[in-house]
Amino acid sequence: MFCDYKLEDENPNDIALQCSEALNGYFAGKVFDFNLPLDISGSPFQEKVWETLKKIKFGEVWSYKDLAVSIGSIKYARAVGNANSKNPISIIIPCHRVIASNGKLSGYAGGADIKKSLLLHERRFCANASSRFLELKN
Repeated sequence: MFCDYKLEDENPNDIALQCSEALNGYFAGKVFDFNLPLDISGSPFQEKVWETLKKIKFGEVWSYKDLAVSIGSIKYARAVGNANSKNPISIIIPCHRVIASNGKLSGYAGGADIKKSLLLHERRFCANASSRFLELKN
C-alpha cells in the first residue's frame, strides 16, 4: 500500500473517518473520486477554481491554461495558479493534476517530486491516463 493513514485522535468524527477511508482507498488504487462533505472557504474566485479542480478526473492532467479557460478566460491562468496554491486539502481537491502547458510540474505546495509521485500513482491505476503523463518534467 502506498500509504496507510491512521487517525491519531481517539474519537474521530464521522467526516475524519470518511476522509481516512477515502485516502487509504485512493492510495490503494480503489478510490478514484472523493465524495466527501467539504466545508472550505476562500474568496469566490478561489472557491470557483477549487470546484473546477474537483471535475478533473483521476488520471487526467490539465494545464493552468485549460483550467483558466474552463472558468472563463485564458487571462486567469496566473490567478488560477495562485488559487491552486491556496487549496487547503490537496489530493481531495486534486490540484496536483494541473501542470504547466509545457509539461513542467510547477506550482505544487508539496513540491514537484510529490506531485510527480501522485500523478504516476494515478497513471498506474488508470488505463485511460492522460497522454500528458508521458511528458512530465520536473
